[in-house]
Amino acid sequence: MTGATHCVATEGEEHRLDDAPRTITVMLVDDHDLVLESIRRALSAEPDMTVVATVASVHAALDAARSEQPDVVVMDYLLPDGTGAEGTTKLLAENPHVQVVMLTGQSSGATLADALEAGCSGFVAKEGRFDNLVHAIRSAAAGEIYVPQQLVEELAAHLRPRPPTLGADLTERELEVLRLLGRGASTDEIVDELNISVHTVRNHIRNILSKLNARSRLEAVTVATRIGVLGAATSGNGGR
Repeated sequence: MTGATHCVATEGEEHRLDDAPRTITVMLVDDHDLVLESIRRALSAEPDMTVVATVASVHAALDAARSEQPDVVVMDYLLPDGTGAEGTTKLLAENPHVQVVMLTGQSSGATLADALEAGCSGFVAKEGRFDNLVHAIRSAAAGEIYVPQQLVEELAAHLRPRPPTLGADLTERELEVLRLLGRGASTDEIVDELNISVHTVRNHIRNILSKLNARSRLEAVTVATRIGVLGAATSGNGGR
């Protein structure tokens, strides 16, 4: 995995995520043995991660998730018995606490929108750097979002149509939180910026998701971009 990427979960917040003391349990889903083994070995070298399962299909992922209860699932998009988006929908229906990061060589806007609407928390291109995957996993485990920044507007263009009144009932404070999410702010950064508690930030984010009919922060940002709540310049700054 080579090459750089800029992400909604920006480099400026990675130090906060990297400081998390708990171990993140990870399940890998890919039908290529070499890819699975390479990623498993690399992630096992990270001090805050443990790979609890490696499987090669959607069906096997569902079985393993039931027994292992991972924090984060790294899911390939093309699998023998369905797409990673289909797998994500089924997995989250049974395990709503799990976060899914899509690892894919199919990085078109339409493909990523499909995965986004299934509930993924982030996307990593297979041709990208391994560090991007590590950061995406940490971001997902912390409840943050991670996506190539240049794809946010492209994702928005491929989302299913939303009612024109969607988001009309967002409060001023919720709009402030949403704009900060759109710039790549983490929960901690929103707390600092608005001088409110973590609990209050999480309540605002829950309300935003409900009012935008979104399953994740990432989908909320892309939906808000599509309907004009967020301008083109608010989708992140690629690190600060």
